[in-house]
Amino acid sequence: MSGNAGRAPEIVFIGAFRPLWWLTAALLLLAAWWGWPLLSGASLAHSFYGVSWYSMIGLAAAIWAVPAEQGCDGTQLERRWTLLGLLTLKRERHALADFRQIRLEQEPNRLGKDSVWVLFEGENGRRFAFAHYRASHQGIAQAQALARQLSTLSQLPFAEQPPEAG
Repeated sequence: MSGNAGRAPEIVFIGAFRPLWWLTAALLLLAAWWGWPLLSGASLAHSFYGVSWYSMIGLAAAIWAVPAEQGCDGTQLERRWTLLGLLTLKRERHALADFRQIRLEQEPNRLGKDSVWVLFEGENGRRFAFAHYRASHQGIAQAQALARQLSTLSQLPFAEQPPEAG
């Protein structure tokens, strides 16, 4: 999709470099700093907790370092996993013909609906999650605007059902 000169415009939703992505990085650094005394303990149990702590931080950092981005160019959907949002590691493409509509969906939660997803839906329950937003009034408005843009570009209907802010 990228680098297609002369083709239709592309809509891209990028997970990296958003405020929550940077906040997560700061929290990982804070957790690493907080756990440093666990490695310098004299007992074996103390060191075990330190190794466990840093193993969890390492796993979280690896997940953080490979954000996904989704794109639509009017003929296909593409999901790219990137290293730090810069270098593409893996690419997955799907033809738009495999999907029949675009819709919004909210996750049920005990405390209320906290996320709204922009989804492409196809036959046999096939789904492609394009973007997600907080289920606030502003987040829902952004999701609806993106879904309308995607509907215009892809020529797929937008099953417009206004979700409620949670």
